[in-house]
Amino acid sequence: MSNKNAHGNKHIQILSALLGDTDTTLLHQVLENGRMVHVDSGDILFAQGDTDKSLYIVLSGRLRAVAEREEGMYVLGDVTEGEPVGEFALFSNEPRSASVYAIRPSLLLEFNEIEYVRMTALQPTFARNLTSVLLKRLNRNNLQKHLQNQPKNIAVVHLQGNSDISDWTNSVEARFKETGVNFIVHQYDSLYEKDKDTFFSKLEEKEGLNFFVCNDSHPEWSKDCLLYSDLVMVASDFNASADIYPIEKKLDMYKQHFLNKKVYLLLLHPENAPNPENTRRWFHHRKIDLHIHFRKNHAGDVARFCRILTNKAVGLVLGGGGSKGNAHIGAVKAMLNQGIQIDFLGGTSAGALYGFGIVFCDFDIPKMDYYSEDSAKKNLISNDYTFPILSIMSGNKMSSYLKYLYGHLHIEDFWITTYCISANYSMATLHIHETGLAWKKIMASIAIPGVFPPVVINNELHVDGGVVDNLPIEPMFRYPVGFIFAIALSGLTPHKTTLEELPSVGKLFWDKLLGRKKYKLPGISSVIINSLTLNSTQRQEQYKSSVSHYLELDLKGIGLLDHKKWRLIIQKGYDQMNDFLLKIPASEKFW
Repeated sequence: MSNKNAHGNKHIQILSALLGDTDTTLLHQVLENGRMVHVDSGDILFAQGDTDKSLYIVLSGRLRAVAEREEGMYVLGDVTEGEPVGEFALFSNEPRSASVYAIRPSLLLEFNEIEYVRMTALQPTFARNLTSVLLKRLNRNNLQKHLQNQPKNIAVVHLQGNSDISDWTNSVEARFKETGVNFIVHQYDSLYEKDKDTFFSKLEEKEGLNFFVCNDSHPEWSKDCLLYSDLVMVASDFNASADIYPIEKKLDMYKQHFLNKKVYLLLLHPENAPNPENTRRWFHHRKIDLHIHFRKNHAGDVARFCRILTNKAVGLVLGGGGSKGNAHIGAVKAMLNQGIQIDFLGGTSAGALYGFGIVFCDFDIPKMDYYSEDSAKKNLISNDYTFPILSIMSGNKMSSYLKYLYGHLHIEDFWITTYCISANYSMATLHIHETGLAWKKIMASIAIPGVFPPVVINNELHVDGGVVDNLPIEPMFRYPVGFIFAIALSGLTPHKTTLEELPSVGKLFWDKLLGRKKYKLPGISSVIINSLTLNSTQRQEQYKSSVSHYLELDLKGIGLLDHKKWRLIIQKGYDQMNDFLLKIPASEKFW
């Protein structure tokens, strides 16, 4: 088969995937009536404010849409093979709302306004199918809008080029074969030397992933690998020197520019390695978009790495709710028993407290059970009252236990990427914590105003993240996740009363003292916390439709400080999540 025919067949497949159930004759007409446009890395396709009306379909390569705002350039997202770009200006007759650049050499099929009108006159089906595609794009939820396009070409820069990492690469190869993912590893060879354009062009005809292995010996090859890549993977022995290596300097890998490729740092650990420490040293001189810890011969890490590269990673978001947070432990145990592996985790308040503990245990259920019982025995919020100047509790018992548990461990030292949020009282902003001392960031996230004192971080006061966002779904969109589970503990269920008016203080006092429970009213802590999280509840309502699976646990009868019921709460979390997962249709299951 000639190269021309191979390209043609590939392009027909791309158009078919884009336009759906379309006659092959029409697809060929679309291809013939459009104009092929080649753009090199860094070239601008059109600029924000332009008034031209061309529509483009990406046949190969990757583009980036960038909007210019008052605060600077804002990256809207990448456009990859099989996606249209520029269509809104064509249909709305408005100027371009963003600029589009090529971030690697790309081939596009262009239709200007005249060509589009002529094509739709000849084939009305073309316009109907394309409009259907655009309507689906407009109706995407937030997860679908933020879902990062799967990379096709990945440049691998191994910092210790002479060391053997075949144990890791072989395990990845086996996993990809097991899951039916096509991939090819490309070393420098003579075909590239003869005609590099043809070499890289041919790769676009193939399905699956291309891994380009960069090395010091062939600097031009390595530069071209970066040029044609969608993603750069820097691989290193975790225990090696974290200084910048010569190959990183030669390739100028960390220059700041809005057209930069994403850079992932792959940190390789020996088999049965202890929990990482001082991961942050790797970030000092590098601009990294994501770091991944990867243990030798660790099936979970292998599968996680492969899911991240193929847009099948799973994010879990855990909401706040005081002692109800024990239910997160049960819910996660149910997920693990159903075969769901978690790759990214975020939480607020109790979601941070219990979520970080789950990650610290590396999702090992016996460890989770041990620390659940151990912390319960410590009665971390009992007999911890203080002079009510900043709060009614000192938080000393909780912080002491967290220091004992995590020591000097930082969030970036966890085996998976984890975050929590707090409300920055000093700056009146939400703060996302992805790095820093784990115990301190947890204390900031659970510092319920009036209950626990604020936490000082960088000379600023931080309080419970639930004040701003009690179920932090939005930060999860920044990671390469394909699926998100969100577990809420409270917030969307109405809290009504049968009373016409509140009884007197005296009546409430005697009702409480005699244990009559005549007046069903929330306690002072519940009133404080629920009042503080009212705005957060609306945010939760806004984003719950953005996740793959949302579950609000029914924990009626359990108070926010009801820690003595921890076993019951864990069991409720397990049972409800287990039932929830069993009811999900097989067509919606990705595990």
